[in-house]
Amino acid sequence: MGARKVTYYAIDTEDRPGEGAKFAITLRDSKVNLKGLWGFGVGQGKAKIFCVPQNAKKFTGAAKKAGWQVAEGTAFFVSGTDKVGALVGPLTDLGHAGINIHAVDVIALSGKYGAYIWVDEKDVASAAAVLKAK
Repeated sequence: MGARKVTYYAIDTEDRPGEGAKFAITLRDSKVNLKGLWGFGVGQGKAKIFCVPQNAKKFTGAAKKAGWQVAEGTAFFVSGTDKVGALVGPLTDLGHAGINIHAVDVIALSGKYGAYIWVDEKDVASAAAVLKAK
């Protein structure tokens, strides 16, 4: 298993048809490649888009040009061989260290898995130590 810290960006938007497409078009036109993308409604007609860009400088430039208000944070990307219980170790280690996980998102493909794990910003240094993140 390998783990590394990543910077994610969050954008508030309207929860209506086409908002995700507008986001994707803006990034495509700015030649910004993403390593991770999530979007979901948060109620009252609002939504959030979270992403991990391949190149932070290109992303922030595109965001500024688009007029987006962007929040930045730290998450962890954990990857390895896809097998039963692959995440038991890191999730258990974080729990034993008293670190609460805010969210986890995992995908497996072609015998490998990748997982993004979010913790509270106050726990980032401790989580990095627990996960031996680069």
